[in-house]
Amino acid sequence: MTVPPIVLGRVSLWRSALVLLRMSWARTMTPVLLLAMLALVFLPMLFALVFASRGALSGDPVPFLMQRYDQLVCALATPVIALLLGTSAFSAEADDGTLLYLVTTTTPRWWITFVRVAFASVGTALLSAFAVWGTGKIATGMSDPQGVTRAFALATAFGGASYAALFTALSLMTRRSLVAGLLYVLIWEGVLSTTFPAIHYLSVRQWMLVVANRLLQVTDKVVIPGPSVAVSLSGAAIVFVMAVLVGAQRLHQPRMSRVGT
Repeated sequence: MTVPPIVLGRVSLWRSALVLLRMSWARTMTPVLLLAMLALVFLPMLFALVFASRGALSGDPVPFLMQRYDQLVCALATPVIALLLGTSAFSAEADDGTLLYLVTTTTPRWWITFVRVAFASVGTALLSAFAVWGTGKIATGMSDPQGVTRAFALATAFGGASYAALFTALSLMTRRSLVAGLLYVLIWEGVLSTTFPAIHYLSVRQWMLVVANRLLQVTDKVVIPGPSVAVSLSGAAIVFVMAVLVGAQRLHQPRMSRVGT
């Protein structure tokens, strides 16, 4: 009796995506990371509770919300959440050898990177937008004076996705991705960007603020002249594409020990 040859079918990208998403969820949603991300999400809401508790004595909520969104969400919560989501999965898998198993399967390397970038981007965008929405609802109730909450919710979702793509690629380029990401946020965007205006064109935070500035319906803007909305959107698209390409190239390295070094 002749045994028919085994024919391997095409790789189902959607099925592999579900597997990769489950692995990303298991790697990322650890108790420590969950507590850290929840603390960042609820931090601006605590300030909103204090503001709302004072009633009419608090004054105009628009300047309050703009400052909290800028300082607590755009400058702190969004980049740190993106750093945690973007670096956790690949870093853990490189340490325990799971990444070596992934790259020996028939799943395309670019698809592995794309799913991980998408997971971190969507997660960061949702958490950042929720932080903005919750803060606005606590401070102003059902109203949204001059569209401040809507503007920053969209802007932080956009910026969070950009940060996550950048940090996911970074996790494949160095084993010290958390340190490198923090240096980028604190030094590049926190110090150099405020000193040299030209760096605004290469700052994810500034891209965020540009989008928020465009959507705001107020006269007081939170950003100084810098990149346009078109430049900001184009920069974010380039970051996303480059993250997938760089990540796929790193996963093609013949020695997994070289990943993240």
